[in-house]
Amino acid sequence: MNIDLLSESMLGHWCVRPGVAQCEFQFGTRLIYVEHRESEPLRVRLAAVQGLVQAAWDDLPAVLRFAEAHCETYMAEWMQVCRAQASSESALFVFSIHIDLDNPHPSYTIGKSPGFDWHLIRGDEGEDFWLPFSRLGFEQFECDH
Repeated sequence: MNIDLLSESMLGHWCVRPGVAQCEFQFGTRLIYVEHRESEPLRVRLAAVQGLVQAAWDDLPAVLRFAEAHCETYMAEWMQVCRAQASSESALFVFSIHIDLDNPHPSYTIGKSPGFDWHLIRGDEGEDFWLPFSRLGFEQFECDH
């Protein structure tokens, strides 16, 4: 999917800390957040991060694979149950991409997939979790927790 921040309507815009604001966009089922200095024209910041956002978007399948491998290591029992119950649907989902002002690496927020049938996994229907991952380069990631 082509991500064009300059032509898409913003969902929201707010101050996150003194001098720094954040804008929110939605593409498909995912949100994109971009921080910018309040003293800087927003269009300048959006144009500057456009390529970064597109690269992060294009790497969605790769970060999801990385997150699944991470969970295999740190949540092995849970992932084993998910694999045993699942079809080809991933138990994880990338909810958002974040472009922070003071971080050169885009980050992702990953959690339990709303498309996965959680009723098949006893006891996990209401237990949400969120995992932060950073994109260091093409198909290169690290977990931020």
